Parts: sequence; C-alpha cells; structure tokens
Amino acid sequence: MDFAAVVRDVDVVFDLVGNGYAARSLETLKPGGLLIDATGSEQELADANGFRIVRFYVSSSGEDLEQLTELVEAGKLRVFVDQVLPLDQVANAHDLSETQQVSGKIVLSVM
Repeated sequence: MDFAAVVRDVDVVFDLVGNGYAARSLETLKPGGLLIDATGSEQELADANGFRIVRFYVSSSGEDLEQLTELVEAGKLRVFVDQVLPLDQVANAHDLSETQQVSGKIVLSVM
C-alpha cells in the first residue's frame, strides 16, 4: 500500500529518497508542515501549498572519510550489503536501486 494513501497530518517529513517521494510526502503533511529535503526537489509545489521546506545537504571531506574508516576498522560501524553484483550488471543494479525494495547497499564488484 502506498504510504501517501494512509498517512495524514504529519508534522515533519525527512526525504532522503527523492524521485517523486517528496511530492507524495507533501500530501501527508498537515497545513504548515515541514519537509526536510536532501534531494533538491519540490520547492514550487511546497510553496504553492503552504508547506515549508528546509534543504539538507551533506558533503564529505578527507578527514570525515578517515574517521569513518577508523570506525569501520574498529568494528564500530557496519554497513549492511544487500547484494554484490559484477560490474557488467550495473544497469541491473541501477534498476534494483530504483525499486526502493533494497534493504541495504548494492555493491558493484570489479573483480
């Protein structure tokens, strides 16, 4: 069942998906609700319907990546890998990622 068909009067939506989810998420907000948007979409639609949007962007640095590496190596951070596919199946991996049915990361292997 589509979440936008059953969820209503939400105060805040945090959209990390994009690809049409922000527009559907706006349908679930109560008047004056807030969409926290990490995908850069739907500003005009939100404005037209009286919703607020806050853009949320992340940029990494070498120092940040070094800290993440340390956490992974120490066993304090684990990433769930849903599937590992050979590089020649990149189109299949992309299609799979668009289904929103993946519960972890899709990894492309070059070996």
